[in-house]
Amino acid sequence: MRRFGRRRGSLVLTAIVAVAGLVLAACGSSTSGGGTASSGGGQIDRDATVTIGESLEPGTLDITRGAGVAIAQVLQNNVYQGLLERDDKGTITLALASSYRVSTDGLTYTFTLRDGVRFHDGRVLAAADVVASLGAVIAPGSTNPNAANLSSVASVASVASVASVASVASVTSPSPGTVVLKLRNRDTNLPFWLTTAAGVVLRRGATRLDATADGTGPFRFDSWKHGDSITLVRNDSYWGAKASVARVVFRYITDVNAQNSAVRTGQVDIGTILDPELVNSYRTNRDFVVTRGATTDKFTLGFNTAKAPLSDERVRHAIRQGIDKDALIRAYGQGIRIGGDVPPSDPWYEDLTSIDRYDPANAKKLLVQAGHPDGISLTVTIPNIYPTSIPEFIASDLKKIGVTLTIRTVEFPTWLADVFRNHNYELSIVDHAEPRDLGNYANPRYYWGYDDPRAQALYKAGVQASSDAERDRGFRELARFVSERAVSDWLLLGQALQVARTGVSGYPVNGVTSLYDASRIVVRRA
Repeated sequence: MRRFGRRRGSLVLTAIVAVAGLVLAACGSSTSGGGTASSGGGQIDRDATVTIGESLEPGTLDITRGAGVAIAQVLQNNVYQGLLERDDKGTITLALASSYRVSTDGLTYTFTLRDGVRFHDGRVLAAADVVASLGAVIAPGSTNPNAANLSSVASVASVASVASVASVASVTSPSPGTVVLKLRNRDTNLPFWLTTAAGVVLRRGATRLDATADGTGPFRFDSWKHGDSITLVRNDSYWGAKASVARVVFRYITDVNAQNSAVRTGQVDIGTILDPELVNSYRTNRDFVVTRGATTDKFTLGFNTAKAPLSDERVRHAIRQGIDKDALIRAYGQGIRIGGDVPPSDPWYEDLTSIDRYDPANAKKLLVQAGHPDGISLTVTIPNIYPTSIPEFIASDLKKIGVTLTIRTVEFPTWLADVFRNHNYELSIVDHAEPRDLGNYANPRYYWGYDDPRAQALYKAGVQASSDAERDRGFRELARFVSERAVSDWLLLGQALQVARTGVSGYPVNGVTSLYDASRIVVRRA
């Protein structure tokens, strides 16, 4: 068995990932299940400060412009809210909306806002704030990185302004607290998309979004110490159930050993220790609780399909068949094989691991058929938040089939610029944690440059399906289509590991939302 080096990083890109785990059952043990973490008795300390260890801090606080989920992980559901929200299990519930209804043709969504909701600066939430926020996302030339999530929305209007929006035909029971969304086409996933960063409601006229945040959530933004931490404080005027802790600090520690030390010495109360061997050392320690959770973290080997030789499907299949994913998972110590972009938490999941199983002999044949009898040389670009042992493992496997791999390790902002925005790469390793991101394979402008009319048609049919069952069939077909054409290689589905000190409970334990809702965290004193 080949083993990675001692320094391991996350298989979870926290700029594109959220971290969580599964239910806690007992102290000093590894547990799994669903819901939030729970821990023993004792008196609740409502004045407590909880420090959460994370690995990659946001580059900006502007949730309307910053790519990735590191911003939403801290701010969404904690500071900012939308009309709807998702919990730790992925269940969609009402947030700023008290109710909503959908027209029989599926093209009109009418939301009624909650009464008595205020922004942290004291201003009352109005329908106009929702209209301005969602309207900016769908506006022509929008720079919101999540704009595609709301691409089906043709217009958004409050009842008070409905006469000025020609696409809104009629509204019943007029009320200043009503918002109407008109769609260009049916979108079976719209409620889900409204729970993402695209659906966040900002105060009209809010400024300095890059450095501060004024939301409606259970926590207020307090401070950001660049390179160290972001601090939130309880919003005692919150419209809903008040947070049980006074302060939450998201502390950013990039080195896995430093994160481990911070947990052991009490500098961090909940730590995302991403080395399974280090996590194992806590399992018999009754001062700590270990969780292993489900995620949507698809650790992906991306191919630039718009550039030779990776534009040749045979080469892509060869690479997929040349990597022993089971051995990779054993060496890392955790993870699940999935064979495609869809994790088991999505309703259209199908086990695709039979596609492109490890077969180095056939991989060599495919390279010969593709015109590369002497092999090929490729460069893989990977953010430096991951250990080089991951691409080194892959390079070792690929060398056996005639693929020479050069590893290019870069800062994450460089990866965003070179790979994500400018598509200047051949192979890329990164974890895609966004839930329900199958539509990326129907977007020819996405960074792997895959442009296939059949994939686009399948995605469109799924989005516009008349029922969830029809949608699920369509998306399942698309996921298989993409895997059978080796558009990417999915190395593994990550599992979220957390270590918390005994007495801390209520934190999210599943990484299926890319968010970290701190509002239910409880600290009990013995």
